[in-house]
Amino acid sequence: MPLIAVLATVGGLAIVSPGQAGALVLRLAPVLLFVAAMSVVVNLASAAGAFDVVAEWTRRRSWKAMPLWTATWCQIVMLALISTIFLSLDTTAILVTPLAIALSLQGGINLWPAALTVIWIANIGSLLLPVSNLTNLLAAGSGVFDGSYAYLATAWRPALVAAGVAVTASWIVYRWSSRRHVEADAVAAPADPAPTVVDRRLRASLITLGVLLPLLATGFPYWISATGAAVILVVASRGVADRRAGQTGAAQHPAIRWAALIPWASLAFVTVLSAVAAIAHTAGALDAIAGALGPRQDSTAGLLAIAGLGAATSNVVNNIPAFLALEHGVDTADGMLALLVGVNAGPLVTPWASLATLLWHDQLRRSGNSVSWRSFIAAGCVLAPIAVALPVLVIGSGS
Repeated sequence: MPLIAVLATVGGLAIVSPGQAGALVLRLAPVLLFVAAMSVVVNLASAAGAFDVVAEWTRRRSWKAMPLWTATWCQIVMLALISTIFLSLDTTAILVTPLAIALSLQGGINLWPAALTVIWIANIGSLLLPVSNLTNLLAAGSGVFDGSYAYLATAWRPALVAAGVAVTASWIVYRWSSRRHVEADAVAAPADPAPTVVDRRLRASLITLGVLLPLLATGFPYWISATGAAVILVVASRGVADRRAGQTGAAQHPAIRWAALIPWASLAFVTVLSAVAAIAHTAGALDAIAGALGPRQDSTAGLLAIAGLGAATSNVVNNIPAFLALEHGVDTADGMLALLVGVNAGPLVTPWASLATLLWHDQLRRSGNSVSWRSFIAAGCVLAPIAVALPVLVIGSGS
């Protein structure tokens, strides 16, 4: 069914405008392939126990005089920030979520605020570098910014404010929740090491992750790196029983089992909505919006309106098609950056507002953890206006 929807919408776009269809495929294909490959890598590594080993290693090197819940939160924040800024928010959603789960379980910490920390930092903190978010890459290549350095020179101040908002909000929720679940005087003292069975798949997972992560921070095509890592782990997993699985009954064909590691529905959802946005733009349905945004780029109030529209549209549909639909209405660096704040930091309310949130939920679901969408939406309604307004005010103050 997802494949049929993708073929129908992209095919419809190709009929209406072959050039637009080709451009959309060229823009989205590397990112979607990267997400699919990283999902395979992370889920196979998780099944092999790699994240349990990394979490234990990280926990045993935490600050000994610091309360356990504080040390765990600091570790999750640092991992999420570094991953988001240098590797992309989608990598954070896929990679740091299982690490946060493992750290929370090993430290006896409530999982929900740890999970919120990951997704809030991933979304709100994804403004600093072009590689931090697909929308940043699209904006950096739109011609509004004169290259990546010009983008960084414009984005660093609002990006720091946005990251500060994410960390502060995470700390408030984490502290409130953790006080209800752990004793304040519990300290992060090293425990006896848990026995670890190092099989071929675990060893391959640790080595592959150790090589892949630095490679993703280089200029080498990220989708090639992730795809190569996925192939390596698929080969390493052949014939090796999942050490986490019990008696599961009849075995599945390997191709079916590995294909199930990819969040097809999430990828199809984003692709379909992006194609619909491109069709609407080709048909001229978005001309009125573009005309309304243009004159608003030279005032703080106008920038707030642009960011607010981006955030609202992202929560109604999704941030990628929202950006594709609205980018044609802005032609200044401040206007584009305000739109990026809206579509990056604003998608905090609905579950489908960003691909990262869908991937984050997929990782939680695969680990057997449920998502309290009521709490997620309530917290997002409070946080989103702040996360959007403060960075835009910084943009406006410098224009």
